Amino acid sequence: MKTTTVYVTHDQVEAMTLAGWVVVMNDGRYRSGGTPHELYHRPKTRFVAGFIGSPAMNFLPARIEQNGEGLIVGFGSADISIRPRIPSVPA
Repeated sequence: MKTTTVYVTHDQVEAMTLAGWVVVMNDGRYRSGGTPHELYHRPKTRFVAGFIGSPAMNFLPARIEQNGEGLIVGFGSADISIRPRIPSVPA
């Protein structure tokens, strides 16, 4: 049975549960498309990242700067230093 069905819903849980491929639209415009897994785990746009999932993804303005071997992530007046960690391999 080779059948393609177009199902329109405003219920994202329903779309993510029933569909093999989902198209996300906003204001009548295509924003992204993919499998439910791709849309949830690797959203291609900020809109899709904030729309898919329950609860919705939160966004926090930040800046990232390279600092020698690591990174500094700044959130307003707070900075967090991130250093690379090389995992040890058991002998």
